[in-house]
Amino acid sequence: MNIKHIAFIMDGNGRYAKKRNLPRTFGHKKGIERIKEIVLECFETYDIKTVTLYAFSTENWNRPPSEIKFLFLYLKAFFLKEINTFIEKGIKINILGFLDDERIPKDVKEVIDEATYKTKDNDKYTFNILFNYGGRQDIIQASLKLFELLSSGTIKKEEVDDNLFKTLLLTSKTSDVDLLIRTSGEERLSNCLLYQCAYSEFIFTPTYWPDFDKEELKRCLDIYNKRDRRFGAIKNDQ
Repeated sequence: MNIKHIAFIMDGNGRYAKKRNLPRTFGHKKGIERIKEIVLECFETYDIKTVTLYAFSTENWNRPPSEIKFLFLYLKAFFLKEINTFIEKGIKINILGFLDDERIPKDVKEVIDEATYKTKDNDKYTFNILFNYGGRQDIIQASLKLFELLSSGTIKKEEVDDNLFKTLLLTSKTSDVDLLIRTSGEERLSNCLLYQCAYSEFIFTPTYWPDFDKEELKRCLDIYNKRDRRFGAIKNDQ
């Protein structure tokens, strides 16, 4: 399996709960509980070096405040409960997004900082969590940095290329995405890793994220392994 980086858009928590006549917060709780199983399966069974989860987008602030509160509560509880597991297994945690946003509660920021600090020296696997992240916003902030570098004369126009631009993105320390999986049946990126998914393979599964288990992951990886990735080139037999 030639896959170094897999990303997930964890969708369908609310519909999972609605199907059971339960509040949306129940779906988010079950969704958080699913994370550890899938992430560790990617690392330990398939030896995928980098896993990225789209946990909270810049557009998610448009949701009801009560729902956002519970999302933060569950995410905080997840880190507090699982941090030692990540440390023991050599997993480095990166929280990628606009973390200086004043709307993010102080206690959530503290947990995020602790998780990244305690795992900063781990180098076996990388676990990225996109939190208060937006792909368009990421490209804009990187473009502004580039403008400043050019304006100050720090770099020359001739030096600007894909590799340089990637260093200015919030995801500068991680590789491009090989496979992106979105659960719940929706077939769109929703502002997730727009630059980093230029040559990614996409799989859209109707399974809600809380129901996305090891077998469903295997099915998606089997589909990926049958794909022919050419990156714009043509093979000799074509």
